[in-house]
Amino acid sequence: MMKLQKVLLGTSAVILSTGLLFGCGANNDEQEPDPTEEPSEEQNQGENEMEEEQNQS
Repeated sequence: MMKLQKVLLGTSAVILSTGLLFGCGANNDEQEPDPTEEPSEEQNQGENEMEEEQNQS
């Protein structure tokens, strides 16, 4: 009976540790900008150019 408890305790520890590592891991997805960051100059210039093109039409 004690051996079964030790095996169950060990496997549950491994499962919980693995879930913690993958669940709290860093996500380095650079496709979505951080909403707290201000847009870069390149993005502002691109938006200004698009507005100028629309105004000229």
